[in-house]
Amino acid sequence: MNTSSANFDQWIAGLKKWHGWLQLSAERAYMHAEEEYNSHYGVNAPDPAEGEGLCNLLKTHAVDTSGPALEIGCGTGFLTYGTALHYPGPDLLITDPSPAFLQITREQFDANFAGRARRHFAILNADDLGQLPDRMFSVISMRSTLHHILRYEDFIADTARCLRPNGALIMGAEPCEAGYLLMAAVAQSIPNALKAAGVEMQPAWTAKLTEFTDTVQYCCNRDIDKTYAEDKHFFSPHELSDLGAKHGLDLKFLPTAQFRDFAPPYIPGFHCFSRFFLIYMEFCMRFEPAFMEQIRRHLMPQLKFIDDCHRVHAGPAITGVFLFRKES
Repeated sequence: MNTSSANFDQWIAGLKKWHGWLQLSAERAYMHAEEEYNSHYGVNAPDPAEGEGLCNLLKTHAVDTSGPALEIGCGTGFLTYGTALHYPGPDLLITDPSPAFLQITREQFDANFAGRARRHFAILNADDLGQLPDRMFSVISMRSTLHHILRYEDFIADTARCLRPNGALIMGAEPCEAGYLLMAAVAQSIPNALKAAGVEMQPAWTAKLTEFTDTVQYCCNRDIDKTYAEDKHFFSPHELSDLGAKHGLDLKFLPTAQFRDFAPPYIPGFHCFSRFFLIYMEFCMRFEPAFMEQIRRHLMPQLKFIDDCHRVHAGPAITGVFLFRKES
């Protein structure tokens, strides 16, 4: 057993337990019913390709994976299963503030699971990362989590402190500010497009549209208290690059990419802006079918214009993979 593994075992053994979970934070339920998360967002968890792609990225970028890995905000385990299956290091600490999410994720693993890394489950709020030991982890992974973290500047600093040299913080499915602003601007043109086509906006449609545009504005603004909000921030890759560099983390940003793009069959999931926009409105914002039909019928000129601007390169960057590598 190497020194890192021994230190990790000693630290894990000293943690308090609560109802069978290791406890690093007070528990906090998700804002919606955890068991409805997958159906709400139209995802299937677990997805082995997500974690496999993440591990392939770590290998491609020569990240040291000889030590423990930490997953923050596991949710329903969309990323967890494949990471546990393919991570070559000795341990994987799987965390979330919600015990319900931890239970959903833990139930994915049966006695025949083939991953070699030991799995540990803990209640952890990412804003409490400051209590974790220095240089403990080779990898800190997240999927669609950073925008939930209130003090994200402190979080980046703490991840840099917790990482071993040549380790990495790797994040996927984080919202890029400029891409979501573009989606909101396009969405604001929907009422006029429908009016020009002689289609009356229904009150329920207006309410959902306002919910989306207000959320974008809220997440972009930095002058309001977001303590009790679930979704808090949108990010600029340049901003995160500067923040990472401040703490010895070098950012490689892969625009429009998702982890599974780097696993077989290696097919990019992002095809074009219009497809992402329509899927987001249908599954994430829950626009009703009749409203979606009118959008598809009457908003195509605006969507086609954006798609035509990216005929030979993927864009615009609505989301992507952020790989912060710690300097040796």
